[in-house]
Amino acid sequence: MTAATQAARPRGPGQVAPGGYQLPSTAVEEAVASLAAALAPRAAELAERLARTIWADDDGYRLRGWVSPEELLLACQENLEEVLRDLARLPRGTAPARSSALATGRQRALQGVPLENLLHAYRLGGRVIWEALLEESRGRWPELLAQGAVVVWEGIDLYSSAVADAYRRAEAEIRGRDQARRHDLLNSMLIGTVPAGELDLAQETLGLPAGSPLVLVAADPLSISAPEAAALMRTAGLASEWALLQGHLVGLVAAGASLQVADHLRRALGTRAGISPRFTGLEGAPRAYRQAELALRSVPQGAPRVMELDEDLPLVILAASPELSDRLARRWLAPVLALPEGEGRSLLRTVRAYLERSGSVAATAAFLPCHRNTVRNRLRRMEQLTGLNPAVPRDAADLALALRASQLLGLEERWSGAIERRGPS
Repeated sequence: MTAATQAARPRGPGQVAPGGYQLPSTAVEEAVASLAAALAPRAAELAERLARTIWADDDGYRLRGWVSPEELLLACQENLEEVLRDLARLPRGTAPARSSALATGRQRALQGVPLENLLHAYRLGGRVIWEALLEESRGRWPELLAQGAVVVWEGIDLYSSAVADAYRRAEAEIRGRDQARRHDLLNSMLIGTVPAGELDLAQETLGLPAGSPLVLVAADPLSISAPEAAALMRTAGLASEWALLQGHLVGLVAAGASLQVADHLRRALGTRAGISPRFTGLEGAPRAYRQAELALRSVPQGAPRVMELDEDLPLVILAASPELSDRLARRWLAPVLALPEGEGRSLLRTVRAYLERSGSVAATAAFLPCHRNTVRNRLRRMEQLTGLNPAVPRDAADLALALRASQLLGLEERWSGAIERRGPS
């Protein structure tokens, strides 16, 4: 409930809040305000009481050294003074300042104090204030003070919300700065500009276990962000750091003892990706990055496949030189791609099936399916057009590479003489 809402709500006996409880009357708030004003000179004493309570009640403050005793005492006094001033202005029509609460929330986030511990300290502060108000009343206004608990704890809740909001804003700011620093570090590592003497520290900064085998991943950033990729890897027990670099989602993954990194990535990414071989030591990151990019380029566009570099090295070699791969495909297949689409596709499909089945006409005919003579006729037609006989090992190797280059570059998607019209390069 905001201060403005508190100021505007109706007062008096019998008034009920939307939650169903009876609202404190103006007389209740005036009684609380009188006691708070009387307590103000005792703020230093109450701060010492609160600091001792926090120190004794919360092991984190005492054992982990988040805040020094002197700083804790000062923060307790500033916050207590602010809350007492606010209560002393009841009934009020203006919002409380809460500047001390905001400053405390931000500072504790910067110091690494967990929010749960911070809010617990505020609850202890509320208890100290309420007990002091009861002491100050010396038994006066018992009925009014019973209702006054609502006023006091509403005020404490407002301050707890303020301190939590400030904490979360500072936490988000810290996280953003840390993410930017990690992103820059990963980028510098991949282009090889991190000094050799700082690589161990860089690996620690990125949260990757020392001595663990690593792999580099380059993927299309279709429907997953860098933080989501890291979270999915964590569910598989793999530490990683991800960033968007040069149009790719790039990940440095600590493979550890896992032999199924590619399987984890297939389930997690759902998009095209290339994976480098394993390497140890971040000095190998630039080369691994180039290898991961080559593996990615060897996956046809639109195919949600994760390719390890060593999985298909001939295809990776074709992907490494698109210009030469294009020339290879046009060198042998231009006459076939210049045919009408139906005839051309049937020839290419037949030759692929024949090569994949170790030159068996019978197996090819069964796969397509068609008559064996149809297979032989198409193979002869391919030889007439290209000058390559699929039954000859050297010719078969040239054809196989040309077919793979054509598929990799998507040439068959641009049918009707697209290669022929482009002419020689």
